[in-house]
Amino acid sequence: MKTRVLQFGLMAALALAGCGGGGDDTSFVERISANNQTSPDEFAVLPQKPLELPEDLVNLPTPTPGAVNRTDLTPQKDVLVALSGRDAKAPPVQSDGALIAALSRSGVTPDIRSQLAREDVIYQENNKGRLLERLFDRDTDFLVYEGMLLDASQEIARLRALGLQVPPNPPQ
Repeated sequence: MKTRVLQFGLMAALALAGCGGGGDDTSFVERISANNQTSPDEFAVLPQKPLELPEDLVNLPTPTPGAVNRTDLTPQKDVLVALSGRDAKAPPVQSDGALIAALSRSGVTPDIRSQLAREDVIYQENNKGRLLERLFDRDTDFLVYEGMLLDASQEIARLRALGLQVPPNPPQ
C-alpha cells in the first residue's frame, strides 16, 4: 500500500513539474529550435564586396575613423546601379522624369510606414481572430490575415492563362 501511495505521489509531482512555466515568454517551439539549432542563420551572412587594390601603394590615403569603407555594403546605391545601369553618383537622366512623375502622380507620403502601422493596428483590433486562440494567447496573425494570403499556385495559373511567361513552380 505504501509503495502505491509513493508511486502515485511521485507521478503527481512529475505531472505538476511538467506544468510549470519557464519564466520567460518564449514558446516551447522557440525554445526547442533555439537550443537545437544546427544550421547557420542565413540572414546573418551577407556577401561582401571584393577588396580593391589601390592604384598607388606608396601614397595610400590616411585612415579616417568612422568613415565609410569602400567594401561596405550600400544596398540602395547597388539597386540604383542594377536597375538603371548608371553609376550611383551620376545625376538622373532627363528621360527618368516621366517615370518619376508617373510613380509620384498621387503624391508621396513621407510617413508611409508609420501610417501603415497605424492602419494595421486598427485592422487587427477589428479582426481579432477566434475566441479560444485569444483566450489561450495563441498567435492569431494567420487567422486575421487569412483572406489576404496569396496562393502561389493559383496566381501562377492565372498569369499563365493571361499568356504571361511565368517561371515554373518551386518543388514541394
